[in-house]
Amino acid sequence: MDQQAFYHSFAALTQFKPNRFHPLVWINGDPKIGENVYIGGMSEVNAKGACVVIGDNCDIASFVAINCADSHKRCIGFTHTAVCKDIIIEHNVFIGSHSVVKGGAHIGHHSVVAAGTIVDGVTIPPFSLVFGNPMQVKSGYYASDKTSYVVPHNKPSLGKEEIFAATRVLKSGWVAQGYEVEAFENEVCDFLGLPHGHAVAVSSGTAALFLALRTVNAQGCQVALPVYVCSALRHAIALARAHEVLIDCASNSPNIDIEQVKASNAQFAIIPHMFGLPIDLSVLKGVTVIEDCAQALGAKVHGVAVGLQGACGVFSFYATKLITTGGQGGAFVAKDKGLVDSVRDYREFDQRNDYNARFNFQLTDLQAAIGREQLKKLPFFLKRREEIFLRYKNANIPLLDGATQGAGLTPVHYRAVIHSPYVKELSNRLLVRGVKTIVPIHDWELLGQAKEYPHACSLTHNTLSLPLYPELSDENVEKIIKGVLG
Repeated sequence: MDQQAFYHSFAALTQFKPNRFHPLVWINGDPKIGENVYIGGMSEVNAKGACVVIGDNCDIASFVAINCADSHKRCIGFTHTAVCKDIIIEHNVFIGSHSVVKGGAHIGHHSVVAAGTIVDGVTIPPFSLVFGNPMQVKSGYYASDKTSYVVPHNKPSLGKEEIFAATRVLKSGWVAQGYEVEAFENEVCDFLGLPHGHAVAVSSGTAALFLALRTVNAQGCQVALPVYVCSALRHAIALARAHEVLIDCASNSPNIDIEQVKASNAQFAIIPHMFGLPIDLSVLKGVTVIEDCAQALGAKVHGVAVGLQGACGVFSFYATKLITTGGQGGAFVAKDKGLVDSVRDYREFDQRNDYNARFNFQLTDLQAAIGREQLKKLPFFLKRREEIFLRYKNANIPLLDGATQGAGLTPVHYRAVIHSPYVKELSNRLLVRGVKTIVPIHDWELLGQAKEYPHACSLTHNTLSLPLYPELSDENVEKIIKGVLG
């Protein structure tokens, strides 16, 4: 009897599923196991009821249990079912003999699990040493300055220019709101095509949203907003004492359904340009519009910068946005100088000879100096993002694309969002190769009950955001493409 025949006979007698590792390895369910993986005899991989992923170049010793199911509460009568949780073991992980990996565990790449360790259902950073029971983790134990295997999903593009600008402000002795903030505001105006004095820099995009709602007198009124959006819009509406009217996405876009906005009878609307995909607001009549351009700085509609279609526009300069003012920051813009002056008056909260309520939403000169350098680099940032986006697109990766949204729209590529029913598989496949992705908005993050907003709900289950930022190398772009295409 040859070896292959023996394997099949042994499997039939023992109910061990035939596998490419060892006749005494028990595999249950359908785990996703990468290339060049060794699993020693008498080890178990149980993926029945959950997703178990083992990356490339992993070495799993004998007598190891990788088990997604926890049945102890069922055994002692506290429940009728076993609890099954996903397990992810990234690439280049060593797991010593007689170890147990529980459901919910996520072991980072290039980690070592010592023999006899019980790995709890937690996330373990890359390059870690894991040992003992109870489990202990020495994170970064195997890392060095020369090892960098993870491609992050987001990364701000900061260089020596920002360091010099921040140092200049620190040396000046004036770090609060001052000259740098005013200069940054005027440079934002230049970029958008507004006269100087028509932008107000503030502490965050959320602050800008609140100030916009207050300035257009939305208090006590209905404000339409998309259900598929970050929670900042809801917080700003609540702070402004307005009433939210949730709207689903359009059927072919992550943007809000304009027809539903028109039918809602809302007096005001906050309209974001999701993922940098601009939306034409010229068809929206009789509604005071606040454009949320947090993800769309540089996008245009019929040649006009976003932020100038409605009554006013707001921008965010958070760490992951198209540019950053050092981690937090935002801006309010409007063509109507009266609205701008109203926002600026509210921001200037101190030493005022009246009793009007105000609040400190100021940006600092330190932040503004960083923002000024970032704004200079923005054309390059946008060009590099477009290059990466087109490489993904030319590789036939199914991305949400502004080209499908209508004529006269010029998007910016804030996100490269895959639209596919297989996003969980794609995410796991990329993760074990050292590439981080995110679901842009999960179903539990929607501002309303998912079942009531079918288009938004569909996006939460069928979208995945790939890394897309100026410092992403060509080598890593190819790595991501190969990971997506399998």
